[in-house]
Amino acid sequence: MKTKIINSADKASGEILKGGIVALPTETVYGLAADALNPGAVLKIYETKKRPDFNPLIVHVSGISEFEKYAVSIPNAVYKIAEKFSPGPVTYVLSKRNVIPDIVTAGIDTVALRIPSHPLFREVLEKCGRPIAAPSANMFGRISPTTAEDVLKELNGKIEYILDGGRCPIGIESTVISFEGERIFVLRHGFVTKEEIEAVSGKEVTEIKESASKISSPGMLKSHYAPLTPLYFTDNIEYFKNKESSVGIIDLTVYGNLREAALNLFADLRAADEKGYDFIVTKYVENKGLGRAVNDRLKKASSGNVIIERDKVTFLNK
Repeated sequence: MKTKIINSADKASGEILKGGIVALPTETVYGLAADALNPGAVLKIYETKKRPDFNPLIVHVSGISEFEKYAVSIPNAVYKIAEKFSPGPVTYVLSKRNVIPDIVTAGIDTVALRIPSHPLFREVLEKCGRPIAAPSANMFGRISPTTAEDVLKELNGKIEYILDGGRCPIGIESTVISFEGERIFVLRHGFVTKEEIEAVSGKEVTEIKESASKISSPGMLKSHYAPLTPLYFTDNIEYFKNKESSVGIIDLTVYGNLREAALNLFADLRAADEKGYDFIVTKYVENKGLGRAVNDRLKKASSGNVIIERDKVTFLNK
């Protein structure tokens, strides 16, 4: 199979409706899309990405009115938050209706719903008239793709089509939130910050730490987004800037703000990974607001820490 980069939403929609999978652009990252109500099509996502079957998928719909088709007992806070941030990069984990196949939710009783804002993805949703399941369009655990060319590098020969929507304007995945009574939890930090959700909802948002033993939503695994080249944190990035070119440097603090850092995160990781360095070093950005999402991705992509003492380099692997 030769993978083609296309510009036709009709062709992409047709492939999905016949049970195939297609890479689609979203405002966050490119997604590998299938009809969420077709278990056989969804299985192709898992098989193509080599994604573990205990890791649930996000289901994309065209509007908040569709939430009641696929979820029950929807809290009022969902509508309040969606009024501000949806369509956009927020995913809502809700109690699911049985119409959603278990393969989509990894057998758990909740479904992750999102309303994307990218015009091409929305056009495909409209043409399909079906909810679309779509995790990131890359091999499992690898760097999320933010251009059609990134997807081609990852999935060439594995899928028929990549719908080209240009570079993703946000470049980092959605914020994932869940609800328990009146309480709101953030399961994955993303472009919309914890503070922004608190301001709109009027409620404190609690952070849930990821756990390998209980994966209740996408993005909760401890290791993800990783380059093939080992990535290490260092407190002394300047030391490596003055060394030989066999070490890659990713210093997101050079960007003017956290939005720019988030936008360039995966592109910088991918570029460094393709240079053939012995290893890559990075450092955390300021851990507040959007910086939490950036640091979350870096932490999950990293192999550990590197320490310099008296010109001696020591690697501390995870």
